Amino acid sequence: MSNYPIVSWYEGTNETSKEVNYTVDYKTVDAASQSDTKIFYIWNNRGGTTDAPKMEEVTFTTRDRSGGTGDLEGKIVEAVKDNWFHVRVDSLSESRFLPVGKGGNPLNPSGTKDLGTNGTTTNIHAATAQVWSAGTEMTLDAYVQPTSNNNYIYKVSKAGTTGATQPSWPTVEGNAIMDGTVEYLTIKIDKTPKAKEILGLANVTNDAGTNADLAGGNFVKISVYADVPMNASAGKNQLMQRVSYRYV
Repeated sequence: MSNYPIVSWYEGTNETSKEVNYTVDYKTVDAASQSDTKIFYIWNNRGGTTDAPKMEEVTFTTRDRSGGTGDLEGKIVEAVKDNWFHVRVDSLSESRFLPVGKGGNPLNPSGTKDLGTNGTTTNIHAATAQVWSAGTEMTLDAYVQPTSNNNYIYKVSKAGTTGATQPSWPTVEGNAIMDGTVEYLTIKIDKTPKAKEILGLANVTNDAGTNADLAGGNFVKISVYADVPMNASAGKNQLMQRVSYRYV
């Protein structure tokens, strides 16, 4: 397991070839007009073979290139200071854009936007977990599933031999259960993150992103555009689009 979230961004589509490892250009935008809307997929642990910590309290905003709010004398960045950028979280099925940046706009005084997703991530071991049987030797970290699906799998936390009769399987994440001399931990197959979270579970997302729905709890999708006011100064605004989070 990684000791920290593994964050990556993709522009436009969920293909690995669209990973953002370059400066995003919103191009020239005239005063009193809007830029094109850009779509970003922000991932935690894309394609990771082991789990990474989940991202918590996840928010999006803009900052100047020094990490400030764009109002430093002599280094004004109007796009940040005056909250030009507007964000919508598509992975939460939102319809409304809100301004982000320094803050103070009546529509969004904080200047930050909470991120999250309604997607779920399917445990990669669910498809290969062996069906429970009596008197079977189980090795550490193996996975077993009940003879009747209950939406949970069980990870061997203490190796041993299964009992003569199938146990009464718990359905509370993290609960332990004994089966003969085997001990398991309970794992929910499909997990949906809480508000302002992005999961870091292992997944087998392909390069084309066509199976990304199986890791839907591991990424958010946002739409972003700049709304430039009539009184905007001419010149280039260089800034950062920043995602902030904590993890344990």
